[in-house]
Amino acid sequence: MKRWTRAWTGVALLLFWGAGLWHVGTPAFWYDELFNVNLILGHDLPGMMTVLRTQQPYPPLYFFCLKGWAALTGARPYAPGLEPGSGLEFLLRAPSVLAGVLLLAMLVPLGRRLRLPGATSLPWLLALHPLLLWYARDARMYAVWMTLTLAAIYALTANRRWLWWLAATAALLTHYFALFPLAGAAAVAFFTGGLRPPSAAGVRSRRLAHLAVLGGPFVFLLAWMLFALPVTLGFQSFGTGGPPDLATFLGLAGPDLLTARVFLEPLGRALDPRWGYGLLAAAGLGLALRAWKVPARAGIVLGAAVLGAAATFVAWQLRPVQHVRYLVWMLPLLAVGIAALPAALVGRRRDAAGRALAGLALAAALASAGLARAFITAPRTVWYPDFRDTVRLLNERALPGDAGIATAAHGVEVFTAYRSPVTFIPGPAIGERLQPETAVRLIPQSAGRVWTLLYQDEAVDPGQLLIGTLEAAGGYRVEMAYSRELRLYAYVHPGTVPPLTPRQALTATFEGGIALRGWSLHREERLIAVYLFWELLEPQTRSLSGAVHLAPDASSAPTVQRDKPVLSEYWLLPELPVGEVLPDRYEMVIPADLPPGTYPLFALLYAPDSGQRLPLTTGADRLYLGDFSWP
Repeated sequence: MKRWTRAWTGVALLLFWGAGLWHVGTPAFWYDELFNVNLILGHDLPGMMTVLRTQQPYPPLYFFCLKGWAALTGARPYAPGLEPGSGLEFLLRAPSVLAGVLLLAMLVPLGRRLRLPGATSLPWLLALHPLLLWYARDARMYAVWMTLTLAAIYALTANRRWLWWLAATAALLTHYFALFPLAGAAAVAFFTGGLRPPSAAGVRSRRLAHLAVLGGPFVFLLAWMLFALPVTLGFQSFGTGGPPDLATFLGLAGPDLLTARVFLEPLGRALDPRWGYGLLAAAGLGLALRAWKVPARAGIVLGAAVLGAAATFVAWQLRPVQHVRYLVWMLPLLAVGIAALPAALVGRRRDAAGRALAGLALAAALASAGLARAFITAPRTVWYPDFRDTVRLLNERALPGDAGIATAAHGVEVFTAYRSPVTFIPGPAIGERLQPETAVRLIPQSAGRVWTLLYQDEAVDPGQLLIGTLEAAGGYRVEMAYSRELRLYAYVHPGTVPPLTPRQALTATFEGGIALRGWSLHREERLIAVYLFWELLEPQTRSLSGAVHLAPDASSAPTVQRDKPVLSEYWLLPELPVGEVLPDRYEMVIPADLPPGTYPLFALLYAPDSGQRLPLTTGADRLYLGDFSWP
């Protein structure tokens, strides 16, 4: 019987191992993976420590291990289009696959500690789970973090002191958010006697010794946080919204985590959200019932899940960085909760409970198989840009003397993994906003063409000053590539490059203290780009949207229009200075069937929530800019 149960577990592990490694090196790295590659291959150890201590919100352990693994396996960057791949993607993702296998294997002893009948079936619940496979096929720390956190929780249930110290310390030094589930688990262990040290002289001494045993790993996290104080206190995440409400949080913990909605929705394969909420409720009920039956052990798992989730929710109110990846540690704990339900329903009939769990786990694996296959075989461009193919095009079409600019600055990190003969310099970094004079200084004074790699540029160049400066000076695109939000352009170098200014000056003031100081127009075949030059005359208290309309005449509805927030959603009007002229780009594509003629162009401002236009001081609700001739 024991041999059969081992084989049953082993098949689940092999199934996950095969799915995790299947073509794992085929997709290109996406940006977060490229950041990791740049950190480990583009920096020596002191440089890597400096980045983690002063710039990025990650503890160092995963990056130390990945750097060592890269050195051991000979992982190296390569130049797409100029040389064959080096296996870099496979080598750097393989540790995450291995971590996923270890996580599944660890579910068995944890289930036995909780006295779950049929614990050997637990790996089947997650063997083909799309979310676990996603993070196990990613060159990031999340699969490792999940495994170390689960190992630490198991150590508490098994009273294995050294395993607790090692696993908990490693988890805390892999991701800051490991603090929440491990603190919750340790709190329950403190009151239930988990990892209790040898008896001391008095009650107070025993409690202090107990606290020291449980709290030891957290000292290492505290030491690192003090060492990395610039990040601990000052890091601001890019592109975060407001704090999540409870419904949003439950959506992340239920449909997004348990049914992988966040990854399956772009494929049109997401399950009904009610499945996610139902599974979340079932997992919570199962953990609660198991904690009632085995309080000292299952209570630790319940405490990690409930207290850890509550602490994460509170942390997100203070620093809103909500995403399902910060809840991945909950996945194996919730799987244990779901597995506990058959035992609770069947009662004392352990054999029947074990068979029920085996059937449930096998059904989960079969139901997940099609979903897992769908996302594994889908191109990564469903979710993220293809940086490797973009660099391939760059390398195949580059000419001697070409130079490049990456906007935002972190775009240059792409070239640590995917090399190019074109040297790129970093544009403005996150938190900075490109100014017209700075854009001029960025453009290299070379005889070759100027390549612009634009990724998350709306956060640092919200008005698209860089390409507007090139175009206004006479530059034009001769190469271009698009991959989702990633754009690559090559411009003929225009020679002398002055700062971007209006070609048509004007003075028009909208109600609320916003003036339009002029406009410019750049045309490339059917694409026209209109720059509006705004100026705030007084501080603004609300965000507004701007629009450019091309209409048949002054009284007609627009034939073509472009609406967007003034500058971008990352630089809203209340955050912008008074008195600075702010160039703002509005792109429109002229329909191929637009009749020849002369068309008036109009500019306007309006409140995005109501659509109400802001009137000009003349009383009109849109401003005539000039005429556009087509073709």
